[in-house]
Amino acid sequence: MAPTTKPLKGRKRFSADLHELHTTCPSDLDRGTWSAQSKCFKAGDDDGSVEFDLIESRDRTRIVVHLLCSDTSEYPNTHSFFCHSPEPGSYGEQVKEICDGVLNDSPSTIHDVAKHFLISISGDDDSEDDHNYDMTVEEDISAFTRPEICRSVLRRDFEGAHAAGYTPGVIWGGSSEFFLTISVPVMELTDKIPAHVLMSWDSQFLLPCQHLVLVISGFWGVYPPVQSDGTLSPAAIHSCTSLKFYVGLSRQYKPSKEHVIASLRRYGLQSDQQNGVEDGMVEESIDVDKESEPGSAEDDGTFDKFSMSSSLESLLDEHFLQLLQVRRQFKLGWAAAEELHWRSQELQRSPTVIVEEMQEELRQAEEEEQRLAGSRYLPHDPLKNQDGHVNLLETAFAYLLRRFTLCNRYCVVCHKKLDTVFEALKPYVCDSGLCAYQYYSLNFGPSLEYDICKNTEMVDLLVSLAYVAAAEQVLDEPLPRGLLLKVPDPVHKDPLRDFDSLAIQDMKKHLEKKVLVGTNKPKLKDMDPSILPAAWSILRWCVASCTAHLQELTEKEDQVQNIGSQWRQFRFMVGAPDKEAKFRHALEQETHGDSNAKKYPTLYAFHGSPLRNWHSIIRHGLWYKAVAHGRAYGDGVYFAKDGIISMGSYAAAGSQSLAEIINLPQKFTSHNPYYVVKQTEWIMCRYLLVNTIDSVYDNRFTNIDTTTPATSKGQNVPFIKHDPNRRPLLSNVQVEIPQPSYKLENLLGLCQDAYVPPNLDEDDSAVFNAPDEEEVKSKSIEPHVNGKPKRDWVHDANWVEKNIDLLLPPPADSTPAATMALQKEFRAMMKEQGGAKSLTTLGWYMPPEFNENLFQWVVEMHSFDPDLPIAKDLQSKGINSLVFEIRFPSTFPHSPPFFRLVMPRFLPFMQGGGGHVTVGGSICMDLLTSAGWLPSYNIASVLLQIKLAISSTDPKPARLAQNWEQPYHPQEALSGYTRAAAIHGWKARSTFVFHHHAF
Repeated sequence: MAPTTKPLKGRKRFSADLHELHTTCPSDLDRGTWSAQSKCFKAGDDDGSVEFDLIESRDRTRIVVHLLCSDTSEYPNTHSFFCHSPEPGSYGEQVKEICDGVLNDSPSTIHDVAKHFLISISGDDDSEDDHNYDMTVEEDISAFTRPEICRSVLRRDFEGAHAAGYTPGVIWGGSSEFFLTISVPVMELTDKIPAHVLMSWDSQFLLPCQHLVLVISGFWGVYPPVQSDGTLSPAAIHSCTSLKFYVGLSRQYKPSKEHVIASLRRYGLQSDQQNGVEDGMVEESIDVDKESEPGSAEDDGTFDKFSMSSSLESLLDEHFLQLLQVRRQFKLGWAAAEELHWRSQELQRSPTVIVEEMQEELRQAEEEEQRLAGSRYLPHDPLKNQDGHVNLLETAFAYLLRRFTLCNRYCVVCHKKLDTVFEALKPYVCDSGLCAYQYYSLNFGPSLEYDICKNTEMVDLLVSLAYVAAAEQVLDEPLPRGLLLKVPDPVHKDPLRDFDSLAIQDMKKHLEKKVLVGTNKPKLKDMDPSILPAAWSILRWCVASCTAHLQELTEKEDQVQNIGSQWRQFRFMVGAPDKEAKFRHALEQETHGDSNAKKYPTLYAFHGSPLRNWHSIIRHGLWYKAVAHGRAYGDGVYFAKDGIISMGSYAAAGSQSLAEIINLPQKFTSHNPYYVVKQTEWIMCRYLLVNTIDSVYDNRFTNIDTTTPATSKGQNVPFIKHDPNRRPLLSNVQVEIPQPSYKLENLLGLCQDAYVPPNLDEDDSAVFNAPDEEEVKSKSIEPHVNGKPKRDWVHDANWVEKNIDLLLPPPADSTPAATMALQKEFRAMMKEQGGAKSLTTLGWYMPPEFNENLFQWVVEMHSFDPDLPIAKDLQSKGINSLVFEIRFPSTFPHSPPFFRLVMPRFLPFMQGGGGHVTVGGSICMDLLTSAGWLPSYNIASVLLQIKLAISSTDPKPARLAQNWEQPYHPQEALSGYTRAAAIHGWKARSTFVFHHHAF
């Protein structure tokens, strides 16, 4: 049973860990020669500081260690530790190296730092951790001076993915930037996942030529990024690799570069900021009924999100790599690894500590998944063969397919397994108040805007049913906790616009307004600012709480015949995705030996209920836990043989369902005059009939996604053959029901006809044909002689000297902590620069003659990809390098440095330029703001990311301005930086790097 106590984190966790070490010292802090005793741990004078003693057993030498946590609110996940020893004695050099290692190590607990100290100072050769810590920063940098892509490993992973039935791909983004894609045709998934289930999840799945695509970004020029144990490789860490996953649908086996970059864009201008930008821009609704033809220019390489994209992306971003590490370390399957990972997060304890006490739960999780594989499709697990290599592409996609198949069993917010008796057809949220708040109020999971645009009729029906149920006070399960609804004072009325006056169609038109590229799409909350946020939350709940599938039938070939035009018809499915499989299994088992049931296996009957009850029926299915109209004929779900009985009494001015039931009336609780079925697994709801007010059918909506051309006259629609003794009737007229699989078979037939096996493009073919052990090098490097290239970039002192006079006066403020950190950074930079075999490959240069102040650096950036427009501009103007000034605050490394370009001047973005350089010459990157900066970043890696940003062609390539010789003024840089931070919503850092008198 999962613990109910809330796990500690932040300052409370920090204090609890310190208290535990002060009272009871763990046994692993006694290494024989050196040890740390419990009373040796105590809080320091400053907030977040800790002091402990290391004691040598032979001569009782005592070394005092001071730790300072960068931010206790981020402990123990994203903080940093600064440490020093005031009196290290003869161990000074060794203690200094250990302190440097702690600063550069990943976030850890106080206990882990103390253990690391003991292991390092004891010199235990048999400890694996010791080897990891002994690798100094200088060795790490010299070993991995530049990120590299190993083509042979990439080819091997492509071949493995292709052998598993997937289609891999690569998209080169310029310089070292690239994206990896992997996909499978949705048509192939219909063999494993029922087509009606895919239709209920999202109607886009059954459009022709659809592919389920996973895009992975954030490699920063390194492949493979993970080691055999699932952790990032040293080269990936050095390059600040941060993998991001994107899930969507595409008509091609991989989307185009432009569509991928557009889907990755996190920020955009507000639509009202674009008014008047283009004379031809008008706000008019988009006709979403018109789907582009396969192979047309409109669908070439599109990358569209579907209803579950955001949930699957957050799962992969936040948990995939950790689950991979747990699997490799403990040799577990996905289900057991998830259980261990979730418990580790709840308890804030290492999986290594709790794995032994969870052995029984892990075994049960593995057995349950094996049983589940009998009724659900689970993809092949590439990690079952525990060799030394991890195929990241195939493994990530296999895990995506697994969770995609089981999506309705897990919460769409926290991703943990749902603890419910009733299994929903569509993905839903767990009972956690925090998850409910994020799901309904923050629009996690399927977005309300998406449902209004794609499932307009369903939204209209759900809102109407919820209103009727609330008005007649039959909401047996009221609004969930966590919505944070604010209601007005009933005494003082506020004359706001009535929310009910907004039509669903008006919302749909608002959301489908045309917008410019790079502009945020309209949001519902922007439609009418006078509407209270609570109203939108209620609307979101009405739609998101429905886990059934509803789709209005507007074409004759789909509709039930002979029931009257006043009834609007919806295809209706409710229950778990495997409910259909259980129904078919029961059908096969129960009808065995019954000759009539063999010939007519099912019958159809009507279930009528007042309109107020359908809000609950749609969410839970037909059950009989509550007695509404008596049970004169026993317990069970009541069905009428003639629909006029339901329409005339129970469903008068309401709704009724037409259900398919196993044709074994002798096993029903009663079969005359009504069918009373106790076995709910024998029942499958097929249609929902909604009575309209008008006598004439008012078809106000058109089907958006899944309709096929209307049947021509004379085309025969196959109808179900009924048992002659049990025909469904309406006023003694037989009701004709189309074959349930007819429409799906048509859609699948269109998908089959439109499917064309993918032809790999040149980039992907080049990966499959890559020779062994080949590594991608810079195109501009010529063959090396004695470790040096024949032609290398050469520093031009005269060019840099021209820019020195344009620098600001050196900063006046400094602190010992910042000075120590900058000394370390400066040594690392010069070490890497001196050890580089090629300055061209390095890409930057720090001229020693111009770097005399630790808090103010001059750095040249050079050797861009020769195919880039900026590289051609630099060559044509005879410019040797981009000259940057880097200014460090006195709070470094807790606060970011300020980067500004001195010369040459770039073309501004508003004039068609790019490269993430603001109009004033500062760098427009989130990682250089207070919110995006981490103390663990090193300047060499930041320079690499800046170079990649300048090399990026999204949305426009960087170019030189016509007045490129005019240097940037410092005030321009500061203004451009603060303006960019405001536009993107970043937290701009303080301006301590500048002083007003410096301008």
